[in-house]
Amino acid sequence: MGEMSSFLLGVIGALFLSVTSSVSIVIWNKALMSNLGFPFATTLTSWHLMVTFCTLHAAQRFNLFESKPIDMKTVVLFAILNSVSIGLLNLSLGFNSIGFYQMAKLAIIPFTVLLETIFLKKQFR
Repeated sequence: MGEMSSFLLGVIGALFLSVTSSVSIVIWNKALMSNLGFPFATTLTSWHLMVTFCTLHAAQRFNLFESKPIDMKTVVLFAILNSVSIGLLNLSLGFNSIGFYQMAKLAIIPFTVLLETIFLKKQFR
């Protein structure tokens, strides 16, 4: 029973950190672009992706998660899709509210599933 509660605590903690970091990034990006006049939304995207890479690399070095083999073509396709979607979302953040941004971000999820189904021949059951 202790393993299950430890696992559940880890999942809840990971979800909390994910939501907290995501909302924080959006608020900081909006403040940079709207209040401080920072015009380079795609630069924010590249910084975000670099920090994500470095954080995941450090976590892997400390054995905080188990890496699994995956097809490089799939990784590259997902990386391109993810980079473009984050870049477009950051561009839209300069013109729209945070609420609209969050709704657009949520709308990307089914679109990603559709693209995986079409191009990668994945079936979700």
